[in-house]
Amino acid sequence: MSDYQRISVEQAQRLLATENAMLLDMRDAPAYCQGHDPRATRLSELNLRTLLKSTPNHVHLIICCERGHASCDMTQLFSDFGFINCYSLDGGYEAWKARPQRARPNQRAHTAHYALAME
Repeated sequence: MSDYQRISVEQAQRLLATENAMLLDMRDAPAYCQGHDPRATRLSELNLRTLLKSTPNHVHLIICCERGHASCDMTQLFSDFGFINCYSLDGGYEAWKARPQRARPNQRAHTAHYALAME
């Protein structure tokens, strides 16, 4: 039995409009750097432990992957660690970038994300 929910892009956008939500993008570094939502934090093996330990468990966590399948397992992991508001993005980044307001391509402000992702 899963302890998380699958949500649509529209539902995720509404959650992200609040201050109590976090978007985690678990795609690989090259895919993330080609385009991602500017509010996203790249989730990788390098920062997983830190995120699990330092993120308050009441934060609404929205996890996305490429198409919405791998994020289900990761969302369940966060739920297993006591996070009470875990969501897997239905359709993943493919659905996210198809929304009317598209994700921005890599910009200078996101160079640090790429450097961290490549470590």
